[in-house]
Amino acid sequence: MSMNRTILYTRLNSSQTPRKSLILRIVLPLVAVSFVLFCAVGYLSSQPTYHVYGRHSNQHSPITQQYVNQSQLMEQLRSLYDCKSVDDSYRIEQRGNFWVLKNFITPDREQPLRCYETITYTTHADYRFLENIVPLLERWQAPISIAVYAPGEEFDLAIEALRFHMFCHRQSYLMEEYASVHLYFDFDRMPSKPIDYYRNLTFKPYNCPVNSEGSPEPDRTSNREYPVNVGRNIARDAAQTHFVLASDIELYPNPGFIEMFQRMIANPVYRYTLQTPSVYVLPIFEVAETSTVPEDKIELLRMMKHGDAIKFHEKICEQCHTVPNYEEWKRVIKTDETMDILVTAKRKGQFEVWEPIYVGTKQDPLYDERLSWEGKFDKMTQGYIMCVLGYNFHVLDNGFLVHKPGMKTVSEASRPDLENRQRKFIDTTIFAELKILFGEAHSCSIT
Repeated sequence: MSMNRTILYTRLNSSQTPRKSLILRIVLPLVAVSFVLFCAVGYLSSQPTYHVYGRHSNQHSPITQQYVNQSQLMEQLRSLYDCKSVDDSYRIEQRGNFWVLKNFITPDREQPLRCYETITYTTHADYRFLENIVPLLERWQAPISIAVYAPGEEFDLAIEALRFHMFCHRQSYLMEEYASVHLYFDFDRMPSKPIDYYRNLTFKPYNCPVNSEGSPEPDRTSNREYPVNVGRNIARDAAQTHFVLASDIELYPNPGFIEMFQRMIANPVYRYTLQTPSVYVLPIFEVAETSTVPEDKIELLRMMKHGDAIKFHEKICEQCHTVPNYEEWKRVIKTDETMDILVTAKRKGQFEVWEPIYVGTKQDPLYDERLSWEGKFDKMTQGYIMCVLGYNFHVLDNGFLVHKPGMKTVSEASRPDLENRQRKFIDTTIFAELKILFGEAHSCSIT
């Protein structure tokens, strides 16, 4: 940058003017030194800057607010959320073409769960993926609400898998403390026995195998389509807390996430986000099959540097899960267990096909229950609605999700016939409906 400077001076007579050689000896070195400094500053400013906050640096997160004790924080959150607690009683409901056994299994709590005290991880599965419950709870250490699809003959298999994790796993106590399980099945694919028979089974000890480290290996094949969005909505609707993290059961969050999020959202700087349509996004990653799931962001970044971790679906649809300001996200390193909003974005422009996973509330738009998991694009309709409604997507700088070890390839994720059929249904039927219900915005994309 150049600056024009006006210098006031008094003209000297010729006898006072120094010799030119003296001027050259003084001025030229100064000019040379200034030029070198200018170049050095320009070079350094172009290099990546790592923002390190925590015990081992002389900086702290600029937005960090500490509370004297947990009760003070809880009282602050109770006032901010202004939410109503709901019960977790068992009931049978109908939803579309499905029967729903809501709160079929509930946690053994000493006190009712208050809507403001934590965040519920809401998710879905069938019996083949229930092996993820305990690893998920080991990191989450808070309520989960899981909807299990159990049609026909799979109902018995789901009950068996649930009982194993309730009685045989070395960390079974986590199921007892945190897991709310809801079962759902098609009208024409009823269980083989009365529901009371299965409910009584959940209270009876399970005949655990000698090696109880892992559940029986499930059959991974299936000839049916999985109604993923029915499960997503059931699990979210049944949650007892104001905030929910609606995610997939194979995505594991970083430990300590809830405490960091609560301190952040209680800070006056971020309370404005509670007054606008807002969700809070966690970047997602994959790790190699032989790797362990990283415990914190520092470990995650180290694994990425060595090629043991990548962005989620980087080999399938990189733009679908890359968060805004991703390179800046990698440069923010914290060791003081704080969290801030890195950037706020809209789901439009270069992020029009973005499929973020986020902390939101039960008031956010539902997922379209006519879409299956096999046909893909199952979250795109919800994303379109949120775009039209002007939702803010706040990217969190110290939260993330990691898929169960194992990186997917394009061939593993390809189901062309189902994908083409579902995409056509979205474009020709659902899109027309949403334009009537919510309006149309040319900057918002549905597929």
